[in-house]
Amino acid sequence: MILKHPERVTSHVSQFDLLGNDEKALSKAFAYVLAKNRRALFTFLHQIGIPGRDTDNNYLATKVEIEHVSPEGRTDIEIFNRKSYHVIVECKVDSGRVYAQRTQYLGSFQDVPDRVMCFITQERDTNKEKHDGITTHHLSWLDILGAFDEARLQTDAIARQFMLYAIRTYKMKAQKEILVQDLGKPIEVERWKDYSVYKRDVTFGTPLYFAPYFTQRVDANIGRAMEYLSPVLGVLTLRPCEIDEYAADIESFTDSAERVKKWIKGVALGDADYQKAEHTFYFLGEPVRLPCRLQKDGTRKKGRGKNWIAGMIPKNRCVTFADLVKRLGDNQKG
Repeated sequence: MILKHPERVTSHVSQFDLLGNDEKALSKAFAYVLAKNRRALFTFLHQIGIPGRDTDNNYLATKVEIEHVSPEGRTDIEIFNRKSYHVIVECKVDSGRVYAQRTQYLGSFQDVPDRVMCFITQERDTNKEKHDGITTHHLSWLDILGAFDEARLQTDAIARQFMLYAIRTYKMKAQKEILVQDLGKPIEVERWKDYSVYKRDVTFGTPLYFAPYFTQRVDANIGRAMEYLSPVLGVLTLRPCEIDEYAADIESFTDSAERVKKWIKGVALGDADYQKAEHTFYFLGEPVRLPCRLQKDGTRKKGRGKNWIAGMIPKNRCVTFADLVKRLGDNQKG
Protein backbone atom coordinates (compact mmCIF):
# COMPACT_ATOMS: atom_id res chain seq x y z
CA MET A 1 0.00 0.00 0.00
CA ILE A 2 1.35 3.42 -0.97
CA LEU A 3 0.76 5.79 1.94
CA LYS A 4 1.92 8.96 0.15
CA HIS A 5 2.35 9.61 -3.53
CA PRO A 6 5.11 11.88 -4.89
CA GLU A 7 4.22 15.54 -5.25
CA ARG A 8 1.44 15.23 -2.67
CA VAL A 9 1.69 17.15 0.59
CA THR A 10 -0.61 14.73 2.44
CA SER A 11 -1.65 11.08 2.33
CA HIS A 12 -5.07 9.97 1.11
CA VAL A 13 -4.86 7.00 3.51
CA SER A 14 -6.44 7.28 6.97
CA GLN A 15 -5.46 5.43 10.13
CA PHE A 16 -8.47 3.13 9.61
CA ASP A 17 -7.19 1.94 6.23
CA LEU A 18 -4.21 0.42 8.02
CA LEU A 19 -6.50 -1.97 9.93
CA GLY A 20 -7.37 -3.98 6.82
CA ASN A 21 -10.83 -4.93 5.55
CA ASP A 22 -12.19 -7.80 7.62
CA GLU A 23 -14.85 -7.92 10.34
CA LYS A 24 -12.37 -7.25 13.14
CA ALA A 25 -11.02 -4.20 11.34
CA LEU A 26 -14.46 -2.62 10.95
CA SER A 27 -15.55 -3.39 14.51
CA LYS A 28 -12.33 -1.93 15.94
CA ALA A 29 -12.68 1.20 13.81
CA PHE A 30 -16.29 1.63 14.93
CA ALA A 31 -15.39 1.12 18.60
CA TYR A 32 -12.57 3.66 18.29
CA VAL A 33 -14.99 6.30 17.00
CA LEU A 34 -17.43 5.57 19.85
CA ALA A 35 -14.61 5.89 22.38
CA LYS A 36 -13.17 9.11 20.90
CA ASN A 37 -16.33 10.99 19.96
CA ARG A 38 -18.96 11.51 22.65
CA ARG A 39 -21.66 12.55 20.17
CA ALA A 40 -21.02 9.41 18.10
CA LEU A 41 -21.38 7.26 21.22
CA PHE A 42 -24.72 8.73 22.27
CA THR A 43 -26.00 8.84 18.68
CA PHE A 44 -25.50 5.07 18.56
CA LEU A 45 -26.93 4.47 22.04
CA HIS A 46 -30.07 6.42 21.21
CA GLN A 47 -30.35 4.53 17.92
CA ILE A 48 -30.62 1.23 19.80
CA GLY A 49 -33.06 2.58 22.38
CA ILE A 50 -30.74 3.47 25.27
CA PRO A 51 -32.29 6.61 26.86
CA GLY A 52 -29.12 7.92 28.52
CA ARG A 53 -28.53 11.65 28.09
CA ASP A 54 -25.44 12.99 26.35
CA THR A 55 -23.80 14.46 29.45
CA ASP A 56 -20.28 14.67 30.84
CA ASN A 57 -21.20 12.41 33.77
CA ASN A 58 -22.72 9.69 31.56
CA TYR A 59 -19.79 9.81 29.17
CA LEU A 60 -17.23 9.59 31.99
CA ALA A 61 -19.12 6.64 33.52
CA THR A 62 -19.18 4.69 30.23
CA LYS A 63 -16.62 2.05 29.26
CA VAL A 64 -16.04 1.03 25.65
CA GLU A 65 -14.17 -2.27 25.27
CA ILE A 66 -13.19 -4.48 22.34
CA GLU A 67 -12.72 -8.27 22.25
CA HIS A 68 -13.90 -8.88 25.80
CA VAL A 69 -13.45 -12.54 26.75
CA SER A 70 -16.01 -14.33 28.93
CA PRO A 71 -17.12 -17.96 29.37
CA GLU A 72 -19.68 -17.35 26.61
CA GLY A 73 -17.05 -16.25 24.10
CA ARG A 74 -15.22 -13.20 22.76
CA THR A 75 -17.41 -10.19 21.95
CA ASP A 76 -16.55 -7.57 19.33
CA ILE A 77 -17.57 -4.46 21.30
CA GLU A 78 -19.03 -3.88 24.77
CA ILE A 79 -20.38 -0.57 26.08
CA PHE A 80 -21.02 -0.48 29.81
CA ASN A 81 -22.31 1.99 32.38
CA ARG A 82 -22.68 0.25 35.73
CA LYS A 83 -25.72 2.32 36.71
CA SER A 84 -27.56 2.44 33.41
CA TYR A 85 -26.76 0.20 30.46
CA HIS A 86 -24.81 -2.72 29.04
CA VAL A 87 -24.55 -3.15 25.27
CA ILE A 88 -22.87 -6.03 23.44
CA VAL A 89 -22.20 -5.44 19.74
CA GLU A 90 -21.38 -8.12 17.19
CA CYS A 91 -20.22 -6.97 13.74
CA LYS A 92 -20.50 -8.71 10.36
CA VAL A 93 -19.46 -7.72 6.84
CA ASP A 94 -20.16 -9.01 3.33
CA SER A 95 -22.83 -11.72 3.55
CA GLY A 96 -22.00 -12.61 7.16
CA ARG A 97 -25.12 -13.78 9.00
CA VAL A 98 -25.91 -14.09 12.68
CA TYR A 99 -26.84 -17.56 13.90
CA ALA A 100 -25.69 -18.97 17.27
CA GLN A 101 -24.64 -15.51 18.42
CA ARG A 102 -28.31 -14.51 18.69
CA THR A 103 -28.40 -16.18 22.12
CA GLN A 104 -24.72 -16.98 22.77
CA TYR A 105 -23.97 -13.92 24.89
CA LEU A 106 -27.21 -13.58 26.86
CA GLY A 107 -25.47 -14.84 30.00
CA SER A 108 -22.76 -12.17 29.72
CA PHE A 109 -24.96 -9.18 30.59
CA GLN A 110 -24.63 -7.27 33.83
CA ASP A 111 -27.68 -6.52 35.97
CA VAL A 112 -28.44 -2.97 34.82
CA PRO A 113 -31.71 -1.30 33.69
CA ASP A 114 -31.03 -1.34 29.93
CA ARG A 115 -29.46 -4.40 28.33
CA VAL A 116 -29.10 -4.56 24.54
CA MET A 117 -27.62 -7.14 22.18
CA CYS A 118 -26.88 -5.39 18.87
CA PHE A 119 -25.93 -7.09 15.62
CA ILE A 120 -24.58 -4.90 12.82
CA THR A 121 -24.50 -6.55 9.42
CA GLN A 122 -24.03 -5.47 5.83
CA GLU A 123 -27.32 -7.06 4.80
CA ARG A 124 -30.59 -5.81 6.27
CA ASP A 125 -31.94 -8.11 8.99
CA THR A 126 -35.33 -7.12 10.40
CA ASN A 127 -35.57 -9.77 13.13
CA LYS A 128 -36.50 -8.36 16.53
CA GLU A 129 -36.22 -10.44 19.66
CA LYS A 130 -36.29 -10.12 23.43
CA HIS A 131 -34.86 -12.62 25.91
CA ASP A 132 -35.18 -12.26 29.68
CA GLY A 133 -35.28 -8.47 29.58
CA ILE A 134 -32.49 -8.24 26.98
CA THR A 135 -33.50 -6.43 23.79
CA THR A 136 -31.93 -7.53 20.52
CA HIS A 137 -31.45 -4.93 17.77
CA HIS A 138 -30.43 -5.68 14.19
CA LEU A 139 -28.92 -2.80 12.21
CA SER A 140 -27.13 -2.55 8.89
CA TRP A 141 -23.90 -0.60 8.57
CA LEU A 142 -25.86 1.81 6.42
CA ASP A 143 -28.21 2.44 9.35
CA ILE A 144 -25.16 3.41 11.40
CA LEU A 145 -23.77 5.68 8.67
CA GLY A 146 -27.20 7.22 8.14
CA ALA A 147 -27.52 8.06 11.84
CA PHE A 148 -24.01 9.54 11.86
CA ASP A 149 -24.85 11.57 8.77
CA GLU A 150 -28.07 12.94 10.33
CA ALA A 151 -26.13 13.87 13.47
CA ARG A 152 -23.65 15.74 11.22
CA LEU A 153 -20.77 13.71 12.60
CA GLN A 154 -18.89 14.17 9.33
CA THR A 155 -17.82 17.56 10.74
CA ASP A 156 -15.55 15.63 13.12
CA ALA A 157 -12.33 14.47 11.46
CA ILE A 158 -12.20 11.03 13.05
CA ALA A 159 -15.90 10.24 12.52
CA ARG A 160 -15.64 11.42 8.92
CA GLN A 161 -12.61 9.23 8.24
CA PHE A 162 -14.47 6.24 9.66
CA MET A 163 -17.52 6.91 7.48
CA LEU A 164 -15.39 7.19 4.34
CA TYR A 165 -13.40 4.09 5.33
CA ALA A 166 -16.55 2.01 5.85
CA ILE A 167 -18.08 3.01 2.51
CA ARG A 168 -14.88 2.74 0.49
CA THR A 169 -13.49 -0.46 2.02
CA TYR A 170 -16.69 -2.45 2.18
CA LYS A 171 -18.31 -1.08 -1.02
CA MET A 172 -21.54 -0.64 0.90
CA LYS A 173 -24.82 -0.55 -0.97
CA ALA A 174 -27.70 1.45 0.42
CA GLN A 175 -31.25 0.25 0.91
CA LYS A 176 -32.49 3.43 -0.79
CA GLU A 177 -33.60 2.58 -4.30
CA ILE A 178 -33.71 5.54 -6.70
CA LEU A 179 -32.09 8.90 -5.96
CA VAL A 180 -33.78 11.75 -7.85
CA GLN A 181 -31.93 15.08 -8.03
CA ASP A 182 -32.19 18.23 -10.11
CA LEU A 183 -29.61 18.48 -12.91
CA GLY A 184 -29.39 21.76 -14.78
CA LYS A 185 -25.83 23.11 -14.92
CA PRO A 186 -24.36 22.41 -18.38
CA ILE A 187 -21.11 21.01 -17.00
CA GLU A 188 -22.98 18.56 -14.77
CA VAL A 189 -25.25 17.48 -17.62
CA GLU A 190 -22.10 16.90 -19.69
CA ARG A 191 -20.52 14.93 -16.85
CA TRP A 192 -23.60 12.70 -16.66
CA LYS A 193 -24.26 12.39 -20.39
CA ASP A 194 -20.73 11.92 -21.76
CA TYR A 195 -18.91 10.35 -18.81
CA SER A 196 -21.58 8.52 -16.73
CA VAL A 197 -20.56 10.35 -13.55
CA TYR A 198 -22.77 12.29 -11.14
CA LYS A 199 -21.05 14.80 -8.82
CA ARG A 200 -22.58 16.06 -5.61
CA ASP A 201 -21.61 17.57 -2.25
CA VAL A 202 -20.01 15.15 0.20
CA THR A 203 -22.63 12.68 1.39
CA PHE A 204 -22.83 9.14 2.72
CA GLY A 205 -24.88 6.14 1.67
CA THR A 206 -25.46 4.74 -1.80
CA PRO A 207 -28.75 4.45 -3.75
CA LEU A 208 -29.18 1.58 -6.18
CA TYR A 209 -30.06 3.92 -9.07
CA PHE A 210 -29.74 7.59 -9.99
CA ALA A 211 -32.42 9.48 -11.93
CA PRO A 212 -31.54 13.04 -13.06
CA TYR A 213 -34.36 15.57 -13.23
CA PHE A 214 -33.49 18.07 -15.96
CA THR A 215 -34.61 21.51 -14.89
CA GLN A 216 -34.21 23.01 -18.36
CA ARG A 217 -33.44 21.92 -21.93
CA VAL A 218 -29.66 22.28 -21.76
CA ASP A 219 -28.97 19.81 -24.57
CA ALA A 220 -30.94 19.36 -27.79
CA ASN A 221 -30.75 15.58 -27.36
CA ILE A 222 -31.98 15.60 -23.76
CA GLY A 223 -35.51 16.44 -22.76
CA ARG A 224 -36.78 17.95 -19.57
CA ALA A 225 -38.02 16.38 -16.36
CA MET A 226 -37.16 12.76 -15.49
CA GLU A 227 -36.49 10.42 -18.39
CA TYR A 228 -33.50 8.23 -17.48
CA LEU A 229 -32.45 5.70 -14.85
CA SER A 230 -28.77 4.83 -14.32
CA PRO A 231 -27.45 2.02 -12.06
CA VAL A 232 -24.99 3.20 -9.39
CA LEU A 233 -21.98 0.90 -9.75
CA GLY A 234 -19.80 2.60 -7.14
CA VAL A 235 -19.34 5.69 -4.98
CA LEU A 236 -16.19 7.52 -3.87
CA THR A 237 -15.58 10.78 -2.00
CA LEU A 238 -12.35 12.45 -3.12
CA ARG A 239 -10.62 15.53 -4.55
CA PRO A 240 -10.53 15.35 -8.37
CA CYS A 241 -6.82 16.21 -8.39
CA GLU A 242 -6.22 12.91 -6.54
CA ILE A 243 -8.30 10.73 -8.86
CA ASP A 244 -5.30 8.66 -9.98
CA GLU A 245 -4.74 7.51 -6.41
CA TYR A 246 -8.17 5.87 -6.43
CA ALA A 247 -7.66 3.92 -9.67
CA ALA A 248 -7.80 0.53 -7.93
CA ASP A 249 -11.09 1.42 -6.23
CA ILE A 250 -12.63 2.62 -9.49
CA GLU A 251 -11.47 -0.50 -11.35
CA SER A 252 -13.28 -2.64 -8.76
CA PHE A 253 -16.63 -1.15 -9.88
CA THR A 254 -16.50 -2.58 -13.43
CA ASP A 255 -14.74 -5.05 -15.74
CA SER A 256 -14.57 -2.46 -18.53
CA ALA A 257 -11.27 -0.60 -18.90
CA GLU A 258 -12.96 1.85 -21.28
CA ARG A 259 -15.60 2.67 -18.69
CA VAL A 260 -12.88 3.32 -16.09
CA LYS A 261 -11.12 5.75 -18.47
CA LYS A 262 -14.41 7.53 -19.16
CA TRP A 263 -15.20 7.82 -15.45
CA ILE A 264 -11.77 9.28 -14.68
CA LYS A 265 -12.22 11.89 -17.41
CA GLY A 266 -15.63 12.73 -15.99
CA VAL A 267 -14.26 13.29 -12.49
CA ALA A 268 -11.47 15.49 -13.88
CA LEU A 269 -13.93 17.77 -15.73
CA GLY A 270 -13.70 21.19 -14.00
CA ASP A 271 -11.56 24.21 -13.13
CA ALA A 272 -8.64 24.50 -10.69
CA ASP A 273 -10.78 25.34 -7.64
CA TYR A 274 -13.02 22.37 -8.36
CA GLN A 275 -9.99 20.07 -8.59
CA LYS A 276 -8.91 20.88 -5.02
CA ALA A 277 -12.34 20.55 -3.36
CA GLU A 278 -13.76 17.30 -2.01
CA HIS A 279 -16.89 15.89 -3.66
CA THR A 280 -18.83 12.64 -3.71
CA PHE A 281 -18.96 10.94 -7.12
CA TYR A 282 -21.42 8.32 -8.33
CA PHE A 283 -19.96 6.04 -11.00
CA LEU A 284 -22.87 5.02 -13.21
CA GLY A 285 -23.73 2.30 -15.67
CA GLU A 286 -25.49 2.88 -18.98
CA PRO A 287 -28.75 4.82 -18.51
CA VAL A 288 -32.10 3.28 -19.41
CA ARG A 289 -34.62 5.62 -21.02
CA LEU A 290 -38.04 5.44 -19.38
CA PRO A 291 -41.06 4.72 -21.61
CA CYS A 292 -42.45 8.18 -20.85
CA ARG A 293 -41.30 11.42 -19.28
CA LEU A 294 -42.13 11.87 -15.58
CA GLN A 295 -42.70 15.27 -14.02
CA LYS A 296 -42.99 16.66 -10.51
CA ASP A 297 -46.34 16.66 -8.75
CA GLY A 298 -47.69 20.02 -9.90
CA THR A 299 -50.95 19.94 -7.95
CA ARG A 300 -51.69 22.21 -5.01
CA LYS A 301 -53.49 19.60 -2.94
CA LYS A 302 -52.43 18.88 0.63
CA GLY A 303 -49.56 16.40 0.80
CA ARG A 304 -48.59 16.89 -2.83
CA GLY A 305 -45.44 15.06 -3.81
CA LYS A 306 -45.97 12.32 -1.22
CA ASN A 307 -43.92 9.30 -2.28
CA TRP A 308 -42.79 11.36 -5.25
CA ILE A 309 -41.19 14.76 -5.98
CA ALA A 310 -42.59 18.29 -5.98
CA GLY A 311 -41.14 21.80 -6.13
CA MET A 312 -37.44 22.03 -5.35
CA ILE A 313 -36.16 18.47 -4.91
CA PRO A 314 -34.44 18.14 -1.49
CA LYS A 315 -31.02 16.63 -1.04
CA ASN A 316 -31.08 12.83 -0.91
CA ARG A 317 -34.68 12.52 -2.20
CA CYS A 318 -35.21 8.86 -2.97
CA VAL A 319 -38.24 7.10 -4.41
CA THR A 320 -39.00 3.40 -4.62
CA PHE A 321 -39.38 1.25 -7.71
CA ALA A 322 -43.01 0.73 -6.72
CA ASP A 323 -43.68 4.48 -6.81
CA LEU A 324 -41.80 4.82 -10.11
CA VAL A 325 -43.84 2.06 -11.73
CA LYS A 326 -47.08 3.59 -10.42
CA ARG A 327 -46.16 6.98 -11.93
CA LEU A 328 -45.29 5.37 -15.25
CA GLY A 329 -48.63 3.56 -15.27
CA ASP A 330 -50.57 6.71 -14.40
CA ASN A 331 -48.81 8.67 -17.17
CA GLN A 332 -49.50 6.06 -19.80
CA LYS A 333 -53.19 5.92 -18.80
CA GLY A 334 -53.35 9.71 -19.13
